[in-house]
Amino acid sequence: MVRRLLLSYLIVIGVTVTLLTLIVQLATSQTFSRYLSDQARAHSEMLPVMLAGYYSAHGTWEGVQPNIDQASILIGAQVALVDTQGRIVAASQREMIGQIASIAPSLMIPVVGSGGTIIGEVHVGRSVAQQRADAAFLSDVTRALFIAGLAVALLAAGLGVLLARSISQPLAEMSRAADRMAEGDYAVRVPLRGQAEVVALARTFNQMAEGMGSVERLRRDLVANVSHDLRTPLTVIRGYLEGLRSGQIADRRSAEMAFEAMHAEVTRLLRLVDDLRQVAALDAGGPSLERRPVAVADLVSDALGRIEPVATAKGVTVLNQSSTDLPQVSVDAGRMGQVLFNLLDNAVRHTPPGGTVTMQAGYAPGSRGNQAHVWLTVQDNGEGIPAEHLPHIFERFYRADRARGEGGAGLGLAIARAIVEAHGGQISAQSDGVPGHGSTFTIRLFL
Repeated sequence: MVRRLLLSYLIVIGVTVTLLTLIVQLATSQTFSRYLSDQARAHSEMLPVMLAGYYSAHGTWEGVQPNIDQASILIGAQVALVDTQGRIVAASQREMIGQIASIAPSLMIPVVGSGGTIIGEVHVGRSVAQQRADAAFLSDVTRALFIAGLAVALLAAGLGVLLARSISQPLAEMSRAADRMAEGDYAVRVPLRGQAEVVALARTFNQMAEGMGSVERLRRDLVANVSHDLRTPLTVIRGYLEGLRSGQIADRRSAEMAFEAMHAEVTRLLRLVDDLRQVAALDAGGPSLERRPVAVADLVSDALGRIEPVATAKGVTVLNQSSTDLPQVSVDAGRMGQVLFNLLDNAVRHTPPGGTVTMQAGYAPGSRGNQAHVWLTVQDNGEGIPAEHLPHIFERFYRADRARGEGGAGLGLAIARAIVEAHGGQISAQSDGVPGHGSTFTIRLFL
Protein backbone atom coordinates (compact mmCIF):
# COMPACT_ATOMS: atom_id res chain seq x y z
CA MET A 1 0.00 0.00 0.00
CA VAL A 2 2.84 2.39 0.86
CA ARG A 3 4.51 1.72 -2.49
CA ARG A 4 1.32 2.36 -4.44
CA LEU A 5 0.59 5.58 -2.60
CA LEU A 6 4.19 6.75 -2.93
CA LEU A 7 4.30 5.91 -6.64
CA SER A 8 1.09 7.86 -7.16
CA TYR A 9 2.51 10.85 -5.29
CA LEU A 10 5.76 10.73 -7.28
CA ILE A 11 3.91 10.60 -10.61
CA VAL A 12 1.73 13.56 -9.65
CA ILE A 13 4.74 15.47 -8.33
CA GLY A 14 6.84 14.74 -11.42
CA VAL A 15 4.12 15.76 -13.87
CA THR A 16 3.29 18.89 -11.87
CA VAL A 17 6.91 20.04 -11.50
CA THR A 18 7.69 19.33 -15.19
CA LEU A 19 4.66 21.25 -16.44
CA LEU A 20 5.37 24.10 -14.04
CA THR A 21 9.01 24.29 -15.17
CA LEU A 22 8.04 24.34 -18.86
CA ILE A 23 5.38 26.99 -18.32
CA VAL A 24 7.70 29.22 -16.28
CA GLN A 25 10.50 28.79 -18.83
CA LEU A 26 8.20 29.69 -21.74
CA ALA A 27 6.76 32.67 -19.89
CA THR A 28 10.27 33.87 -18.93
CA SER A 29 11.49 33.58 -22.54
CA GLN A 30 8.53 35.48 -23.91
CA THR A 31 8.74 38.16 -21.23
CA PHE A 32 12.47 38.57 -21.82
CA SER A 33 11.92 38.90 -25.57
CA ARG A 34 9.29 41.57 -25.02
CA TYR A 35 11.67 43.34 -22.67
CA LEU A 36 14.45 43.39 -25.27
CA SER A 37 12.04 44.59 -27.94
CA ASP A 38 10.72 47.37 -25.74
CA GLN A 39 14.26 48.34 -24.77
CA ALA A 40 15.38 48.51 -28.42
CA ARG A 41 12.31 50.52 -29.34
CA ALA A 42 12.95 52.99 -26.52
CA HIS A 43 16.56 53.42 -27.51
CA SER A 44 15.67 53.85 -31.21
CA GLU A 45 12.81 56.32 -30.96
CA MET A 46 14.90 59.23 -32.37
CA LEU A 47 16.64 57.19 -35.08
CA PRO A 48 13.84 57.36 -37.73
CA VAL A 49 13.48 61.10 -37.12
CA MET A 50 17.22 61.66 -37.58
CA LEU A 51 17.30 59.57 -40.76
CA ALA A 52 14.21 61.32 -42.17
CA GLY A 53 15.94 64.68 -41.59
CA TYR A 54 19.07 63.44 -43.34
CA TYR A 55 17.08 62.25 -46.38
CA SER A 56 15.13 65.52 -46.49
CA ALA A 57 18.40 67.51 -46.47
CA HIS A 58 20.27 65.43 -49.07
CA GLY A 59 17.49 63.83 -51.09
CA THR A 60 19.39 60.55 -51.11
CA TRP A 61 20.85 57.96 -48.74
CA GLU A 62 24.36 58.38 -50.00
CA GLY A 63 26.78 59.34 -47.25
CA VAL A 64 24.47 58.15 -44.43
CA GLN A 65 26.86 55.43 -43.31
CA PRO A 66 28.62 57.59 -40.61
CA ASN A 67 25.22 58.36 -39.08
CA ILE A 68 24.39 54.64 -38.94
CA ASP A 69 27.76 53.87 -37.31
CA GLN A 70 27.23 56.58 -34.74
CA ALA A 71 23.66 55.40 -33.98
CA SER A 72 24.88 51.81 -33.56
CA ILE A 73 27.47 52.93 -31.03
CA LEU A 74 24.96 55.09 -29.12
CA ILE A 75 22.20 52.46 -28.76
CA GLY A 76 24.61 49.50 -28.51
CA ALA A 77 22.94 47.44 -31.21
CA GLN A 78 23.28 46.51 -34.87
CA VAL A 79 21.61 49.01 -37.21
CA ALA A 80 20.80 48.64 -40.90
CA LEU A 81 19.04 51.05 -43.23
CA VAL A 82 16.92 49.58 -46.02
CA ASP A 83 15.64 51.67 -48.93
CA THR A 84 12.27 51.38 -50.58
CA GLN A 85 13.56 48.59 -52.88
CA GLY A 86 14.43 46.45 -49.86
CA ARG A 87 18.19 46.82 -50.31
CA ILE A 88 20.51 47.59 -47.40
CA VAL A 89 22.12 50.95 -48.15
CA ALA A 90 23.98 51.36 -44.83
CA ALA A 91 24.70 49.04 -41.93
CA SER A 92 26.83 48.81 -38.82
CA GLN A 93 28.07 45.54 -40.31
CA ARG A 94 29.44 46.82 -43.59
CA GLU A 95 29.51 43.40 -45.24
CA MET A 96 25.69 43.55 -45.32
CA ILE A 97 25.58 46.69 -47.48
CA GLY A 98 24.05 46.01 -50.87
CA GLN A 99 22.28 42.83 -49.74
CA ILE A 100 18.56 42.33 -49.77
CA ALA A 101 18.25 41.17 -46.20
CA SER A 102 17.71 42.32 -42.64
CA ILE A 103 19.21 41.70 -39.24
CA ALA A 104 17.56 38.75 -37.55
CA PRO A 105 16.20 38.99 -34.99
CA SER A 106 15.57 42.68 -35.38
CA LEU A 107 13.16 45.51 -34.73
CA MET A 108 11.87 47.16 -37.93
CA ILE A 109 10.96 50.87 -37.77
CA PRO A 110 9.66 52.69 -40.85
CA VAL A 111 11.26 56.00 -41.89
CA VAL A 112 8.60 58.48 -42.99
CA GLY A 113 9.44 61.43 -45.25
CA SER A 114 8.09 64.96 -45.18
CA GLY A 115 5.19 64.07 -47.46
CA GLY A 116 4.10 61.22 -45.23
CA THR A 117 5.51 58.59 -47.58
CA ILE A 118 7.77 55.80 -46.39
CA ILE A 119 11.27 56.43 -47.66
CA GLY A 120 12.92 53.46 -46.01
CA GLU A 121 13.15 51.18 -43.00
CA VAL A 122 15.67 51.00 -40.20
CA HIS A 123 16.36 47.60 -38.65
CA VAL A 124 17.72 47.43 -35.11
CA GLY A 125 19.04 44.08 -33.86
CA ARG A 126 21.11 42.60 -31.06
CA SER A 127 24.83 42.20 -31.53
CA VAL A 128 26.45 38.77 -31.46
CA ALA A 129 27.81 39.41 -27.97
CA GLN A 130 24.41 40.56 -26.81
CA GLN A 131 22.76 37.52 -28.33
CA ARG A 132 25.23 35.30 -26.50
CA ALA A 133 24.49 37.14 -23.26
CA ASP A 134 20.76 36.72 -23.88
CA ALA A 135 21.20 32.98 -24.50
CA ALA A 136 23.37 32.65 -21.40
CA PHE A 137 20.73 34.43 -19.34
CA LEU A 138 17.96 32.16 -20.57
CA SER A 139 20.20 29.14 -19.99
CA ASP A 140 20.86 30.26 -16.42
CA VAL A 141 17.14 30.75 -15.86
CA THR A 142 16.41 27.27 -17.23
CA ARG A 143 19.09 25.74 -15.02
CA ALA A 144 17.75 27.57 -11.97
CA LEU A 145 14.23 26.39 -12.75
CA PHE A 146 15.47 22.81 -13.13
CA ILE A 147 17.33 22.92 -9.81
CA ALA A 148 14.35 24.52 -8.04
CA GLY A 149 11.98 21.98 -9.57
CA LEU A 150 14.24 19.11 -8.53
CA ALA A 151 14.47 20.48 -4.98
CA VAL A 152 10.70 20.90 -4.81
CA ALA A 153 10.20 17.39 -6.19
CA LEU A 154 12.54 15.88 -3.59
CA LEU A 155 10.89 17.82 -0.77
CA ALA A 156 7.43 16.84 -1.99
CA ALA A 157 8.55 13.23 -2.30
CA GLY A 158 9.78 13.26 1.30
CA LEU A 159 6.52 14.74 2.49
CA GLY A 160 4.70 12.21 0.33
CA VAL A 161 6.52 9.36 2.06
CA LEU A 162 5.49 10.71 5.46
CA LEU A 163 1.90 11.26 4.31
CA ALA A 164 1.71 7.81 2.73
CA ARG A 165 2.97 6.19 5.92
CA SER A 166 0.60 8.24 8.09
CA ILE A 167 -2.30 6.94 6.00
CA SER A 168 -1.17 3.41 5.20
CA GLN A 169 0.19 2.42 8.60
CA PRO A 170 -3.12 2.93 10.49
CA LEU A 171 -4.96 1.20 7.65
CA ALA A 172 -2.52 -1.71 7.81
CA GLU A 173 -3.08 -1.92 11.57
CA MET A 174 -6.83 -1.97 11.00
CA SER A 175 -6.39 -4.71 8.40
CA ARG A 176 -4.44 -6.83 10.88
CA ALA A 177 -7.02 -6.09 13.59
CA ALA A 178 -9.81 -7.13 11.21
CA ASP A 179 -8.01 -10.44 10.59
CA ARG A 180 -7.82 -11.01 14.35
CA MET A 181 -11.52 -10.22 14.68
CA ALA A 182 -12.24 -12.74 11.93
CA GLU A 183 -10.44 -15.29 14.10
CA GLY A 184 -12.70 -14.44 17.07
CA ASP A 185 -10.54 -11.92 18.96
CA TYR A 186 -13.07 -9.15 19.65
CA ALA A 187 -10.88 -7.49 22.29
CA VAL A 188 -8.55 -6.09 19.61
CA ARG A 189 -8.40 -2.28 19.27
CA VAL A 190 -6.51 0.04 16.94
CA PRO A 191 -4.74 3.23 18.13
CA LEU A 192 -6.31 6.58 17.27
CA ARG A 193 -3.57 8.31 15.30
CA GLY A 194 -2.99 9.76 11.83
CA GLN A 195 -5.11 12.11 9.75
CA ALA A 196 -8.51 13.20 11.06
CA GLU A 197 -10.33 10.94 8.61
CA VAL A 198 -8.16 7.97 9.58
CA VAL A 199 -8.76 8.68 13.28
CA ALA A 200 -12.52 8.78 12.65
CA LEU A 201 -12.28 5.46 10.80
CA ALA A 202 -10.23 3.92 13.63
CA ARG A 203 -12.75 5.16 16.21
CA THR A 204 -15.60 3.62 14.20
CA PHE A 205 -13.63 0.38 13.90
CA ASN A 206 -13.13 0.24 17.68
CA GLN A 207 -16.83 0.89 18.23
CA MET A 208 -17.65 -1.92 15.81
CA ALA A 209 -15.24 -4.25 17.61
CA GLU A 210 -16.78 -3.34 20.96
CA GLY A 211 -20.28 -3.94 19.57
CA MET A 212 -19.31 -7.30 18.13
CA GLY A 213 -17.68 -8.22 21.44
CA SER A 214 -20.90 -7.32 23.24
CA VAL A 215 -22.91 -9.43 20.82
CA GLU A 216 -20.54 -12.33 21.35
CA ARG A 217 -20.81 -11.98 25.13
CA LEU A 218 -24.59 -11.88 24.88
CA ARG A 219 -24.56 -15.00 22.72
CA ARG A 220 -22.38 -16.84 25.21
CA ASP A 221 -24.51 -15.67 28.12
CA LEU A 222 -27.63 -16.78 26.27
CA VAL A 223 -26.24 -20.25 25.65
CA ALA A 224 -24.95 -20.60 29.21
CA ASN A 225 -28.01 -19.19 30.97
CA VAL A 226 -30.63 -20.85 28.81
CA SER A 227 -28.89 -24.22 28.94
CA HIS A 228 -28.66 -23.92 32.75
CA ASP A 229 -32.28 -22.85 33.12
CA LEU A 230 -33.44 -25.62 30.80
CA ARG A 231 -31.36 -28.30 32.45
CA THR A 232 -32.72 -27.78 35.98
CA PRO A 233 -36.46 -28.23 35.24
CA LEU A 234 -35.80 -30.97 32.70
CA THR A 235 -33.72 -32.84 35.26
CA VAL A 236 -36.52 -32.55 37.81
CA ILE A 237 -39.15 -33.72 35.32
CA ARG A 238 -36.94 -36.59 34.22
CA GLY A 239 -36.42 -37.68 37.82
CA TYR A 240 -40.14 -37.76 38.56
CA LEU A 241 -40.91 -39.56 35.28
CA GLU A 242 -38.32 -42.23 36.01
CA GLY A 243 -39.82 -42.62 39.51
CA LEU A 244 -43.27 -43.08 38.01
CA ARG A 245 -42.02 -45.53 35.39
CA SER A 246 -40.04 -47.64 37.88
CA GLY A 247 -42.89 -47.73 40.37
CA GLN A 248 -41.02 -45.89 43.10
CA ILE A 249 -43.85 -43.34 43.15
CA ALA A 250 -46.77 -45.66 43.72
CA ASP A 251 -49.16 -44.04 46.19
CA ARG A 252 -51.63 -41.37 45.15
CA ARG A 253 -50.19 -38.67 47.42
CA SER A 254 -46.66 -39.07 46.04
CA ALA A 255 -47.99 -39.12 42.48
CA GLU A 256 -49.94 -35.87 43.07
CA MET A 257 -46.83 -34.23 44.48
CA ALA A 258 -44.82 -35.43 41.49
CA PHE A 259 -47.36 -34.05 39.03
CA GLU A 260 -47.50 -30.71 40.86
CA ALA A 261 -43.71 -30.48 40.79
CA MET A 262 -43.59 -31.34 37.09
CA HIS A 263 -46.35 -28.80 36.41
CA ALA A 264 -44.33 -26.12 38.19
CA GLU A 265 -41.23 -26.99 36.19
CA VAL A 266 -43.17 -26.96 32.92
CA THR A 267 -44.56 -23.55 33.89
CA ARG A 268 -41.00 -22.41 34.48
CA LEU A 269 -39.98 -23.68 31.04
CA LEU A 270 -42.93 -21.94 29.40
CA ARG A 271 -41.97 -18.72 31.17
CA LEU A 272 -38.42 -19.02 29.84
CA VAL A 273 -39.68 -19.71 26.33
CA ASP A 274 -42.03 -16.72 26.58
CA ASP A 275 -39.12 -14.50 27.67
CA LEU A 276 -37.08 -15.66 24.67
CA ARG A 277 -40.04 -15.01 22.39
CA GLN A 278 -40.33 -11.48 23.75
CA VAL A 279 -36.61 -10.93 23.22
CA ALA A 280 -37.08 -11.97 19.60
CA ALA A 281 -39.95 -9.49 19.35
CA LEU A 282 -37.71 -6.75 20.76
CA ASP A 283 -35.05 -7.51 18.16
CA ALA A 284 -37.73 -7.30 15.46
CA GLY A 285 -38.62 -3.73 16.38
CA GLY A 286 -40.01 -3.64 19.90
CA PRO A 287 -43.18 -4.89 21.56
CA SER A 288 -46.51 -4.09 19.94
CA LEU A 289 -48.78 -2.06 22.22
CA GLU A 290 -52.55 -1.79 22.53
CA ARG A 291 -52.76 1.44 24.48
CA ARG A 292 -55.89 2.74 26.18
CA PRO A 293 -56.62 4.99 29.18
CA VAL A 294 -56.15 2.97 32.37
CA ALA A 295 -56.47 3.95 36.02
CA VAL A 296 -53.16 3.68 37.83
CA ALA A 297 -54.92 2.21 40.88
CA ASP A 298 -56.17 -0.68 38.72
CA LEU A 299 -52.66 -1.44 37.47
CA VAL A 300 -51.33 -1.46 41.02
CA SER A 301 -54.14 -3.60 42.47
CA ASP A 302 -53.92 -6.17 39.67
CA ALA A 303 -50.14 -6.55 40.10
CA LEU A 304 -50.44 -6.83 43.89
CA GLY A 305 -53.21 -9.38 43.55
CA ARG A 306 -51.03 -11.58 41.38
CA ILE A 307 -47.98 -11.37 43.67
CA GLU A 308 -49.88 -11.80 46.95
CA PRO A 309 -49.91 -15.64 46.95
CA VAL A 310 -46.18 -15.78 46.16
CA ALA A 311 -45.34 -13.29 48.91
CA THR A 312 -47.56 -15.06 51.45
CA ALA A 313 -45.97 -18.41 50.71
CA LYS A 314 -42.52 -16.93 51.39
CA GLY A 315 -43.56 -14.94 54.43
CA VAL A 316 -43.01 -11.51 52.85
CA THR A 317 -45.41 -8.65 53.55
CA VAL A 318 -46.57 -6.61 50.56
CA LEU A 319 -47.80 -3.05 51.22
CA ASN A 320 -49.66 -0.64 48.96
CA GLN A 321 -48.93 3.01 49.73
CA SER A 322 -50.17 4.49 46.46
CA SER A 323 -52.18 7.69 46.17
CA THR A 324 -55.85 7.30 45.30
CA ASP A 325 -56.41 10.44 43.19
CA LEU A 326 -54.10 9.68 40.30
CA PRO A 327 -54.82 10.55 36.65
CA GLN A 328 -55.32 7.89 34.06
CA VAL A 329 -52.41 6.85 31.85
CA SER A 330 -52.50 5.66 28.25
CA VAL A 331 -50.78 2.30 28.37
CA ASP A 332 -51.06 -1.29 27.29
CA ALA A 333 -52.53 -2.67 30.52
CA GLY A 334 -51.28 -6.20 29.92
CA ARG A 335 -47.72 -5.15 29.11
CA MET A 336 -47.48 -2.67 31.98
CA GLY A 337 -48.97 -5.23 34.36
CA GLN A 338 -46.25 -7.64 33.24
CA VAL A 339 -43.59 -5.04 34.14
CA LEU A 340 -45.06 -4.38 37.60
CA PHE A 341 -45.43 -8.08 38.36
CA ASN A 342 -41.84 -8.70 37.25
CA LEU A 343 -40.55 -6.00 39.61
CA LEU A 344 -42.69 -7.26 42.48
CA ASP A 345 -41.64 -10.86 41.85
CA ASN A 346 -37.95 -9.90 41.87
CA ALA A 347 -38.45 -7.92 45.07
CA VAL A 348 -40.20 -10.83 46.82
CA ARG A 349 -37.57 -13.36 45.69
CA HIS A 350 -34.70 -11.20 46.97
CA THR A 351 -36.38 -10.31 50.28
CA PRO A 352 -35.93 -12.70 53.19
CA PRO A 353 -38.94 -14.09 55.11
CA GLY A 354 -40.33 -11.44 57.42
CA GLY A 355 -39.27 -8.67 55.06
CA THR A 356 -41.45 -6.07 53.39
CA VAL A 357 -42.09 -5.07 49.77
CA THR A 358 -43.75 -1.69 49.28
CA MET A 359 -45.60 -0.54 46.17
CA GLN A 360 -46.13 3.20 45.72
CA ALA A 361 -47.64 5.38 42.99
CA GLY A 362 -47.89 9.14 42.77
CA TYR A 363 -48.24 12.14 40.46
CA ALA A 364 -45.57 14.74 39.69
CA PRO A 365 -46.92 17.94 38.09
CA GLY A 366 -44.96 19.55 35.32
CA SER A 367 -42.40 22.23 36.14
CA ARG A 368 -39.58 24.04 34.39
CA GLY A 369 -37.50 21.38 32.68
CA ASN A 370 -39.72 18.52 33.93
CA GLN A 371 -42.73 17.00 32.22
CA ALA A 372 -45.78 15.97 34.22
CA HIS A 373 -45.76 12.23 34.92
CA VAL A 374 -47.04 9.41 37.05
CA TRP A 375 -44.41 7.48 39.00
CA LEU A 376 -44.55 3.97 40.39
CA THR A 377 -41.96 2.45 42.73
CA VAL A 378 -41.30 -1.05 44.05
CA GLN A 379 -39.14 -1.01 47.17
CA ASP A 380 -37.89 -3.89 49.30
CA ASN A 381 -35.63 -4.30 52.32
CA GLY A 382 -33.81 -7.35 51.01
CA GLU A 383 -30.22 -7.99 50.03
CA GLY A 384 -29.89 -5.05 47.64
CA ILE A 385 -27.82 -4.80 44.46
CA PRO A 386 -24.01 -4.40 44.61
CA ALA A 387 -22.77 -1.11 43.17
CA GLU A 388 -20.68 -2.82 40.47
CA HIS A 389 -23.76 -4.61 39.11
CA LEU A 390 -26.24 -1.73 39.28
CA PRO A 391 -25.34 -0.13 35.89
CA HIS A 392 -25.83 -3.47 34.09
CA ILE A 393 -28.99 -4.95 35.57
CA PHE A 394 -31.18 -3.85 32.63
CA GLU A 395 -28.90 -5.54 30.10
CA ARG A 396 -30.00 -8.75 28.45
CA PHE A 397 -28.86 -12.01 30.03
CA TYR A 398 -27.20 -10.14 32.89
CA ARG A 399 -27.61 -11.54 36.41
CA ALA A 400 -26.01 -9.90 39.42
CA ASP A 401 -25.57 -13.22 41.20
CA ARG A 402 -24.59 -15.91 38.73
CA ALA A 403 -24.04 -18.38 41.49
CA ARG A 404 -27.75 -18.21 42.35
CA GLY A 405 -29.79 -20.26 39.93
CA GLU A 406 -32.97 -18.29 40.32
CA GLY A 407 -34.04 -15.37 38.26
CA GLY A 408 -34.36 -16.99 34.83
CA ALA A 409 -31.98 -16.20 32.01
CA GLY A 410 -31.55 -12.55 33.00
CA LEU A 411 -34.19 -11.27 30.60
CA GLY A 412 -36.92 -9.93 32.91
CA LEU A 413 -35.50 -6.46 33.56
CA ALA A 414 -34.36 -6.05 29.95
CA ILE A 415 -37.90 -6.81 28.79
CA ALA A 416 -39.33 -4.47 31.44
CA ARG A 417 -37.14 -1.60 30.26
CA ALA A 418 -38.08 -2.22 26.62
CA ILE A 419 -41.80 -2.14 27.47
CA VAL A 420 -41.53 1.02 29.58
CA GLU A 421 -39.46 2.82 26.93
CA ALA A 422 -41.93 1.72 24.23
CA HIS A 423 -44.52 3.69 26.25
CA GLY A 424 -42.20 6.71 26.19
CA GLY A 425 -41.40 6.28 29.88
CA GLN A 426 -38.31 5.66 31.97
CA ILE A 427 -37.26 2.98 34.43
CA SER A 428 -34.37 3.17 36.88
CA ALA A 429 -32.95 1.37 39.89
CA GLN A 430 -31.35 2.56 43.12
CA SER A 431 -29.50 0.55 45.74
CA ASP A 432 -26.53 1.08 48.04
CA GLY A 433 -25.74 -2.65 48.07
CA VAL A 434 -26.08 -2.91 51.85
CA PRO A 435 -28.02 -6.04 52.95
CA GLY A 436 -31.26 -5.01 54.60
CA HIS A 437 -31.45 -1.69 52.75
CA GLY A 438 -32.83 -3.41 49.68
CA SER A 439 -33.37 -1.69 46.34
CA THR A 440 -35.89 0.63 44.71
CA PHE A 441 -37.14 0.43 41.13
CA THR A 442 -38.93 3.50 39.73
CA ILE A 443 -41.11 3.81 36.63
CA ARG A 444 -42.04 7.21 35.18
CA LEU A 445 -44.93 7.41 32.70
CA PHE A 446 -45.16 10.85 31.11
CA LEU A 447 -48.56 12.40 30.47
